[in-house]
Amino acid sequence: MEILSAITLVVAALITALGCFAESTRRTIILLSVQAIAIGSVTLVRCLIDLIIGLNVEALIHFFIAFAEWFSAAVVVPLILYWGVVKTENVVDAPIVGARRLAILVISTAILYMFLWIFQPQILQEEIATLSFCMLMFSFSVFLMVTRRDSLKILTGLNMAENSLYPLLAEIPIMLVPFILTLMIFVTAIGTYIIVEAYRDHGTTLVDRWRWLGN
Repeated sequence: MEILSAITLVVAALITALGCFAESTRRTIILLSVQAIAIGSVTLVRCLIDLIIGLNVEALIHFFIAFAEWFSAAVVVPLILYWGVVKTENVVDAPIVGARRLAILVISTAILYMFLWIFQPQILQEEIATLSFCMLMFSFSVFLMVTRRDSLKILTGLNMAENSLYPLLAEIPIMLVPFILTLMIFVTAIGTYIIVEAYRDHGTTLVDRWRWLGN
């Protein structure tokens, strides 16, 4: 794995871990945007360099696809979630398991993935490095989803989990990218709309206080 790619994945993993401890919904959404910027920056820069050097239709298509993925994850989705905060409230809460226990869980998971990568055969370490970081970010995102009661934070964690898989999906056929981006935006928009409507009915975004779930 190239040094630049490794640095961006480390930064993205750190940002995802910080998302587990963010108290306010707005801060969690900001970390989602920063995570997406970090994950997609290397691919976007590479496509831009290929476009400048190659100046051909194929390079142009790859650049626009990379830009669409980056823009959707870093701008469109966070703006939809932020609209949800504007229409509801900026909830400030702590993880239901406690910050100390969550920190132990996050650190233990990071150490586990690090050991799994270190003790792989040298020939496989380059191939498994990206997978390890993606699974680490995915695990952190799951921690965010299962340790919060605020529905907008849970939805933000779901989008963080989707972003964490982006490096593994970089080689998918171009024709599938518009469908995946549309689905991602659609799910986020529908989820946010449901949360806003639930807030109007129950006066809170905390899922354990929604009466229809409690019954």
